[in-house]
Amino acid sequence: MYGVLVWPPEDMRRFLEDLQALHGIRGFGPPHLNLRQPFDWPYEEEALRIALAGILRGHAPFRLRLGGWGYFPQGVVYLRAYGGTPFRRLYHALEPLAPPLKEIEGPSYLPHITLALGLSEEEARRLAQELPAPPRRSFLVKEVALVRDEDEGHLQEVARFPLGISEN
Repeated sequence: MYGVLVWPPEDMRRFLEDLQALHGIRGFGPPHLNLRQPFDWPYEEEALRIALAGILRGHAPFRLRLGGWGYFPQGVVYLRAYGGTPFRRLYHALEPLAPPLKEIEGPSYLPHITLALGLSEEEARRLAQELPAPPRRSFLVKEVALVRDEDEGHLQEVARFPLGISEN
């Protein structure tokens, strides 16, 4: 299984991981923002790298604003993210890459960084209300990572692609 995502900056990663340790919770792999639902790739990995590089070509870096904490009734606690038109353009450009393993987001995808999975709805609601504000309100997305799920949430980075690179 593969994913295309954005890693948060180091200070945000530490903040999120510290919250996970403090509350005894975890998400799927290290904290990240999905740009593409998980998918299988039936061809060589190099072909996936080439396809992804082609899709990403010409997408410029963009600012990702961070909102407040929220939760989904399925027991997921997340930090809301807003990327505006550049995010939506990139997200939709990646949709044709491969069909998702499981349609969980669909057209109503809410950009977010997952903090916790597997809680009851009540636990998720309570935790989302208690969490402190993040140490920053935004960050610049300058690159995208291709990851492979090695073993139930152990995400192995396969490649990184800088944004804003185009061939002339």
